[in-house]
Amino acid sequence: MRKGLIFVLVAILMFAISGLAVEFKFLGSYEIATEDWWFGTMPVGEISGLAYNPDLGIYFGICDNRGKDPEEGVAGRLYLLDIDLGCCGIYGVKVVSVVFLDADPGTPGVQPYGPGEVDAEEVVLTPDRKLIISSERDLKGIPWIRVFALDGVMLSEIPVPGKFIPAEGKGIRRNLAFEAMALSPDGKTLFFANEQALAQDGPIATPDNGTQVRIVQYDLPGDAPAEAAEYVYVTEPVFAAPKGKYADNGVVAMLYVKHLVPEYDLFVVERAYSSGVGNDIKVFGVRLAGADDVKEVEALPYPFPGNAVEKTLLLRISAIPEYSDIPVVPDNIEAIVLGPALPTGNSSLILASDNNYNLPQRNLFLLFELIP
Repeated sequence: MRKGLIFVLVAILMFAISGLAVEFKFLGSYEIATEDWWFGTMPVGEISGLAYNPDLGIYFGICDNRGKDPEEGVAGRLYLLDIDLGCCGIYGVKVVSVVFLDADPGTPGVQPYGPGEVDAEEVVLTPDRKLIISSERDLKGIPWIRVFALDGVMLSEIPVPGKFIPAEGKGIRRNLAFEAMALSPDGKTLFFANEQALAQDGPIATPDNGTQVRIVQYDLPGDAPAEAAEYVYVTEPVFAAPKGKYADNGVVAMLYVKHLVPEYDLFVVERAYSSGVGNDIKVFGVRLAGADDVKEVEALPYPFPGNAVEKTLLLRISAIPEYSDIPVVPDNIEAIVLGPALPTGNSSLILASDNNYNLPQRNLFLLFELIP
């Protein structure tokens, strides 16, 4: 496998946004071309979410491939990744092993998902070392959130509020469901969000307007998860008019950060794409206090007249150089994760891309130091 490209940046290329509660210090990037990354005979890529296991010093990378093309492997797989990083960047990324997710808890062992039965998008690791994984859709287009053991065996399921289940004029839009999840360090609070507006909540994003999504908060007391609240989050419009036919922007990743940056509850990642232009990635610090709880509101008015969550732009990585905070052309960033502490004592943070097994795209990893 050809080594990825490492960018080592000196202080003059590092940026800091003054007056904010946290600084993102860019340490470097690492990339692997789509055609170059294999684990045995299995292609590696489509990493849509990352979780870090400090016990083993490895990362779980969820693959969102649906398994419809036999050459791209089985659906519902989890890469165990060794990401070698330090003060000067990312030095290497390799697959240690692969775990396949269980589709049938009633049968002993792991019964793999069939083609199209799962579209896994996000993974978080609980304090008792279980994996919570979200899927945008099954064969009927229904999203789910399930709990798995580290060996992939399904343990339980977290109920999805009825307003998210697709039906005539309601529910998630196709392929725009649960891309983002975040878990508090104590494992007691889970957040998840739909990528773009539910059918009853308003339109999807355009170059003129953002889309309004719901951040859902769940309490996880033992084996009886309970929905606590829902908050409105309004995305930015698509950053540029497309030169082709397609453009979008939505919420693709979240991270709980209140224990590190008390001013914010979450980091929320918006990923925009405009055909003929490229990608635009924004990371926002989000405060939930003061936002209206819309758990009982089946259909949001558009535009939302109440109090949405407060968001502050912290980092932007854009295909348009003058918009970008770092000198790297972004790809389809869909994952965010806290890694180990750096030599400074500050936390490392990684963003990673889903290459869609598309040859022009890359498996891109970006490393930052969080300076609160």
